[in-house]
Amino acid sequence: MFEFTIQNRELLTSFMSMFSDYVNKSYKFTMHYIGNPLFSDFRDNERLVLIAVNKSVYQNIYSYLRLNERNMQYAAFACLENAINAMRLYRVLYGSTKNMHDYISTVNFSMEEAERELDEQYSKKTEEQTDDDVKEQEDFSLKAFSDSLRQFCTFRLKSPSISSQLVNQNIYLGLGCGKDQVSDELQHEVRKNLAGAYTSLSKHTKLFFNGGMDDDLEELEADLYAKFMEYVKTYLS
Repeated sequence: MFEFTIQNRELLTSFMSMFSDYVNKSYKFTMHYIGNPLFSDFRDNERLVLIAVNKSVYQNIYSYLRLNERNMQYAAFACLENAINAMRLYRVLYGSTKNMHDYISTVNFSMEEAERELDEQYSKKTEEQTDDDVKEQEDFSLKAFSDSLRQFCTFRLKSPSISSQLVNQNIYLGLGCGKDQVSDELQHEVRKNLAGAYTSLSKHTKLFFNGGMDDDLEELEADLYAKFMEYVKTYLS
């Protein structure tokens, strides 16, 4: 498994291990939810679409974790970007009968446009809420996270993309970064994107009802959130 060698490595490596367990449990729970007509009210063709999109979420996250273990971070981050975009698609299809119909029946369906419409509806709702209600809403944007991953992987963010591969001012020439050759800059990118992966998957999982249906998952969610807050406080302090 990928292990951090930078400051607070025990905390970071522990969080990554817990997140891997969370991915497994979340995948089993979400697929069980979608596949059971008693839990979710979808037509058969809609259910098949959601199952396919949800599988893409988790297959890409699994690939992200495995590629991280092999120190192949460019490929890992690309898989994470694919996972985030699948989450974005699931959100717009799950949250709108119109979007689901358009996605199935039209060729030129635009996820970005559907996402924008949902966000506008969300903004109208928040305008009717109190300041305290708005403060409790999540500010994390799947689209913004996806865009940052794309900028890194396509070298639009030239300095971080290139300097992250430097070890003692040299570029490691293997497919990965080499055993014990991962630079501090790249480890910081892994740390940042691991936090984003957790926040994204947590947001995705909340689309599925879990009111006591899976006690083990709820317990793991609570433990992982506590570890995440420790993780955040360590780097914001």
